[in-house]
Amino acid sequence: MQERKENTVQDDTNRASLFVDAPIAPPLPRTNDERKRPVFTGFEDHTIALDEAGALTRNYRMATGRGATKGRYFSRTALEQLLMQEEAVGIRYYYGEDAEGKPQMVIVGVDAYGQDLANGFVFGHALPVSRFHEESNALNS
Repeated sequence: MQERKENTVQDDTNRASLFVDAPIAPPLPRTNDERKRPVFTGFEDHTIALDEAGALTRNYRMATGRGATKGRYFSRTALEQLLMQEEAVGIRYYYGEDAEGKPQMVIVGVDAYGQDLANGFVFGHALPVSRFHEESNALNS
């Protein structure tokens, strides 16, 4: 019976050596895990009626004045290269300005976490919309 008691005392001593007498750290502040979960699926609906789209582009043309750049053209190949990247679920565009002060656009693929795929394809030098090569429609007139 006494032998059993000694083992219990020895076990308690071993357990005590596992704990360190140190102050308890305060809890870490909650972090916003929004960036760690996907924000895009690639199936977002961007459908817009032609009359609404026409109103948007008309408002822009009226605000920028005569002779302003109406839009830019990117080839199908450029768009497909962006979308064919393994992680791409969409495309983001950035407004830019060239050395002559003319508006430009830059496009890049975007992953499900909303991050630019800047280490992949990045395209710029889009061609301007030309009044000589377009038929009049709600978007451009």
